[in-house]
Amino acid sequence: MDTISSFWSGAQQLADQLDLDDLARRAGGWRALVRAEVRDLVELGLSPEVARRWLSTPPQTTRGSALTRLHPSYPAHLAQRRGAPPVLFVDGELELLQRRAIAVVGTRRCTPYGASVARHLGAALGRAGLVTISGLARGIDTHAHRGALCTGQTLAVLGHGLAHTSPPSNAELRGAIEASGGASVTTFPDHRTPARWTFPSRNRWIVGLAECVVIVEAPRGSGALITARLAAEHDVPVYVIPGQIGVSACRGSNELIEAGALPLLDVEAFVAHQAGLPPEHERPDWLVHLLAGGTLEESARLRGISLLDLLEDLTRLELIGQVVRLPGGRYAPGGGPKSTGNTPPPPPSPCPGELPDGSSSSRTLGTSTPQEPIS
Repeated sequence: MDTISSFWSGAQQLADQLDLDDLARRAGGWRALVRAEVRDLVELGLSPEVARRWLSTPPQTTRGSALTRLHPSYPAHLAQRRGAPPVLFVDGELELLQRRAIAVVGTRRCTPYGASVARHLGAALGRAGLVTISGLARGIDTHAHRGALCTGQTLAVLGHGLAHTSPPSNAELRGAIEASGGASVTTFPDHRTPARWTFPSRNRWIVGLAECVVIVEAPRGSGALITARLAAEHDVPVYVIPGQIGVSACRGSNELIEAGALPLLDVEAFVAHQAGLPPEHERPDWLVHLLAGGTLEESARLRGISLLDLLEDLTRLELIGQVVRLPGGRYAPGGGPKSTGNTPPPPPSPCPGELPDGSSSSRTLGTSTPQEPIS
């Protein structure tokens, strides 16, 4: 449980009305702005009424952790983006916010193919040490989170405060996310209930926390298309899983490809690229040497890294099927599964603690609240 001061509580309430980054820059930085009094804020261009209202805002207490812009765990890459929120409220593992993360989003009314792809992609990202970000909604979001839970950690960005969970059916999923080293994060105070206007804000910070965005399926009018538009506005790459022609759940996402979004045709190659691992057809000299029978020590020297670092990279390559470990410290090219076109990948096995129907036996967190708008 954390408490934020009147300054940060007021900043959080005024974030949509003021350019806080510009104020901090003109004040000499966030540390200087935090020390500002009413007269200082007036000198920076605020009206006396707004300045007094800001600094007289009651402090807020959260059930989780409160990360202000000066907190050491505030995501560095998010802080560099214009309009980054002054405060993040987090339930779960703070370290997750510093790791490379990929957003996987889509419609709540997904097809079986879309559900399978979302789970497969989440699991592949986890195997490569990447974090899957999604919005805890029904459909694609749920399947992406569940896939990631099978192999790694996932981050749920909420459209409400930490004291609530929406939809209610995902309360157990949220509990599993936080219990497995993942986290739930929001820009809303604990008491804020879900409403139609809060979910576009959630989509904005899904983009803000992600290195790129993958749209699995989205009909016309889907909230996932808002996420894609926000990503394009902030120069965040957008990838789209091609969907079947004529299927309404894929119409909006297919139109994104037509408009210039990047089609994602091979899950393993995409994950390898995002994790900084070499595609099979672009193997570097050190890997070619190792696969031809060279020793680990020779390959480490060729790459200019320690043997321990080399073994860590080889483990990641092994997890995504690019290499196979043999007896005696030798490696061979892998024959990992590929996911291309419209052929669905095999459904992942139930995760530990998950029932065959996809439900979870984990603890429930937050208060069940009305579900968010369907799209």
